[in-house]
Amino acid sequence: METIDNSHCKQELLTNESFEKLSSFYSLFSDPTRLSIICLLCKHELCVNDIATILNISQSRVSHQLAILRSADIVTYSRKGKQILYSLTDNHIKDIFKMGLEHISEKDESVYQDRKDKSL
Repeated sequence: METIDNSHCKQELLTNESFEKLSSFYSLFSDPTRLSIICLLCKHELCVNDIATILNISQSRVSHQLAILRSADIVTYSRKGKQILYSLTDNHIKDIFKMGLEHISEKDESVYQDRKDKSL
């Protein structure tokens, strides 16, 4: 059995500051409402009213969650006339969402079926 050089392993670690930032980023995916919004924005550009109607929650709750996602550069918006449409900033967010969903669906049949039924 090969011995491990602990000092070499330690050198391969990121700094605590980098881990803090990564932890903060992943915490954005820990809220079901934010995940629902991300799921919707994976396929559509939507305004606050549409998101609120689809999710059956208040516009203020949607706006609050979008503000959190905007401040973390997960969603962006564009103005079309009087309407403000939200979308994901890039495909990395979609990939992270889908990879997480794929991972949990491998061990959970109900999530697997839900994912399959929705073509996600």
